[in-house]
Amino acid sequence: MILNRQTIAEVLSVDLDGTLLHSEPEAIAVWGRSGYRYMSSKAAEFLIRISRQIPIVIATGRNAQSVRRLTEQIPELRCYGFVLENGFVIKTELDSKLSVHSRWDEIAGYFPDWERLGGYENCLGLIPPPSAENPEKRISQVLADTGQQGFLYRENHKIFIYPFMPSKLSGCRALGVFPLIAIGDEVNDADILEAAEYAGTLSSAHNSVKQIVLKKQGYCSPLSSHAAAEDLLQWVERTLERL
Repeated sequence: MILNRQTIAEVLSVDLDGTLLHSEPEAIAVWGRSGYRYMSSKAAEFLIRISRQIPIVIATGRNAQSVRRLTEQIPELRCYGFVLENGFVIKTELDSKLSVHSRWDEIAGYFPDWERLGGYENCLGLIPPPSAENPEKRISQVLADTGQQGFLYRENHKIFIYPFMPSKLSGCRALGVFPLIAIGDEVNDADILEAAEYAGTLSSAHNSVKQIVLKKQGYCSPLSSHAAAEDLLQWVERTLERL
């Protein structure tokens, strides 16, 4: 594997929520605004072992603070870098320093009764109250009125506003890595799975993601939740053995 940061490093790109983190309680608990998500100790052991064979990049919609809650519980895990906030924040280390972009303060000010999610550096995360009607339309109108560009991404009850269309693959390029192997489950993983030489997902993934993996003759775990996460990581190990 290429490890010189002056060149393009070939890495394993891993998504978290829905891929390696699941809602069913397990050994490693990671708190987030939507509650806890969990990783099994077996999955963590696989990750540690894999990180000794290929550089690992965590590519996720989560912010640095949130991912740090996971990595602090797996001190033996070696991560080459982190593609955060769906590609808009790139880090090689997760420290306590945040560089929050002030451009979002004005937009957030138009929604004083909405909850603003903390810890995000280059996007704005909002939770509108249940009584809010057409929240995306209201945000789009505010963006237009203020002359700001933004891309809206809905994640259950959360709404994220990015500077433009998010791309985990662009984040990988900014980090200087190529996803030799990638695992993910949602539409925000599509571009990185398309680009990877070897792509893996699980049966609960978004249908478009499963189609991408099928087209690439990748691996779709027939299992679910933590069993699927462990199965995917075993597939990664088998793939590395063939390289």
